[in-house]
Amino acid sequence: MRYQHFEKNTQGRDFVIGDLHGMYDLLMEALAAVSFDPSKDRCFSCGDLIDRGPDSEKCLGLIDEPWFFPVRGNHEQCMIDTTLRPSSHLIAQWVTCGGRWHMRVSHEQMVRYTEKAAVLPVLISVDMPSGQKIAICHAEYPLPSWDPEKAVNDVELLRAMQWSREKIESDNDSIVEGIDHIFCGHTIVDQVETLGNTHFIDTGGFESRNLTMIELTSLA
Repeated sequence: MRYQHFEKNTQGRDFVIGDLHGMYDLLMEALAAVSFDPSKDRCFSCGDLIDRGPDSEKCLGLIDEPWFFPVRGNHEQCMIDTTLRPSSHLIAQWVTCGGRWHMRVSHEQMVRYTEKAAVLPVLISVDMPSGQKIAICHAEYPLPSWDPEKAVNDVELLRAMQWSREKIESDNDSIVEGIDHIFCGHTIVDQVETLGNTHFIDTGGFESRNLTMIELTSLA
């Protein structure tokens, strides 16, 4: 699965979080602060559940929770690529990016984690009760207008949604037509940065201890 669409939540609230990077306890604190109700609320994630922080395995366990819906970030992709096609180069690259934790985990368990991560979507859309449509991807949405089928079926566009920093590095404030809001992580910002209708919300929680959580159902 590369793209997943969610109908509006008629029972509770929807939230989105920035990159988690192994900071499981930060997420639990953030959920408690908003009195999150897992029986009716939903939490969407911009991906990068793993690496850098102390609890990558706990964060991967969130994939099994019925209230938690992440996209596949570039760190999940590194895990998938390294586990399925291991090489000294890929392993060294992943360790440098914070993936040393995997060296303490059995190959069999890493395969199980990889199987879970490999079926995560790269792009998510969510209908809001207000009628708005929200999109979530890890790095950036690479097209000038909303066309999820095109985005996920082109190899270069798919890679851009996991790795690119072109929009934020070029300060591109153009509006993506056909979608109301897009939420991305990947690039660490001191505070939420909005360019057009794209919001970059990775506030580097593994260092800052500031995990950004936004209530989607409160957006105007």
